[in-house]
Amino acid sequence: MKQKTKKKRQQRAQSRLALARFRQQQREQWQQTAAHRAGQRWNKTLRQLADLGATVKQHAQAGDDREKTVYEVTFGGKTSRFRSCFGVQRWLKRERERQEEQQMSWAERHVRWMIEHNCDDHGHPWPDPAEP
Repeated sequence: MKQKTKKKRQQRAQSRLALARFRQQQREQWQQTAAHRAGQRWNKTLRQLADLGATVKQHAQAGDDREKTVYEVTFGGKTSRFRSCFGVQRWLKRERERQEEQQMSWAERHVRWMIEHNCDDHGHPWPDPAEP
C-alpha cells in the first residue's frame, strides 16, 4: 500500500512541476510579446513626433538605485520633459488633438461640443427617444 501512495504522490508532484514549467513558459512568452508591442508603439510615436515636427532626446539620469531615462520633447520652441515613454505618448495625443481642433471650422467644433455634451445648439439636453 505504501508503494502505491508514494507513486501517486510522485505523480502529483510531477504534474505540479510540469504545470509550473508551462506557466513559466507562458509568462516569458507574454513578456516577450509585450516588449515587442511596446517597441512597435514607441517607433510609431517617434514617427508621429517627426511628422509633427517635434524632436526627442533621451537622457540617462542616475537615480537612487538605478539609471532613469528622461525624455525631452522640443516642439514649437518649447521643451517638455517626461519621465516615461507613456508621458511622451500622452503629450503627443493631446498635441495632435489640439492641432486637429485648430484646423476645424467653428461649425465642426460646435457639432463636436453638442455631441460631447449631448445637447442641442442652446445647451438643452436632447429629448429621450424612449419618451413618447
